[in-house]
Amino acid sequence: MYRLLLSVGMLVCALLSAPPAAAQDADPVQNRTYQLKYAVPAHWAVHHQRTDSVDVLGYHNPADDARLWVGQLRGRHAALPPARALQRMLRHLGATRHEPHPAVVHSLDALESSGTYYLNGRALRYDARVSAHPGPVLLVHLYATPAVFSTQTLLLHHVLDGLAPLRGR
Repeated sequence: MYRLLLSVGMLVCALLSAPPAAAQDADPVQNRTYQLKYAVPAHWAVHHQRTDSVDVLGYHNPADDARLWVGQLRGRHAALPPARALQRMLRHLGATRHEPHPAVVHSLDALESSGTYYLNGRALRYDARVSAHPGPVLLVHLYATPAVFSTQTLLLHHVLDGLAPLRGR
């Protein structure tokens, strides 16, 4: 019994002393355009999309079953209140029923919503945040298949919860 407890204790100590897998797999990003810092998995591809209403950096994993969008509203949409911006973004993506709630992460006051919607017939879980961070409305949207959410929960939450304002210009 003593050996079993000692083995379990050593295993727990080893697990607690090692950096979390999420931290090992994510590269830091300092985005001066959005005045944000965050971390994205090193193997995720990045693309930039700019329309009349948004400026977005999109990241996705190689299997394309998990995506992160970080961006700002542009043009006449930049003045939308965060609640309205969140509603429009989620409605555009197919999440017709959502319940926003306030969230504060690393001093960013935001509205957050999470749930499930269907895109091209595929169920996707999402976490979305909208904030009036220092200027235009900031959009953060992470979505993945339910299987990816269940197997990579730590990594996905590390990415989402790692968003913080970039200090200094």
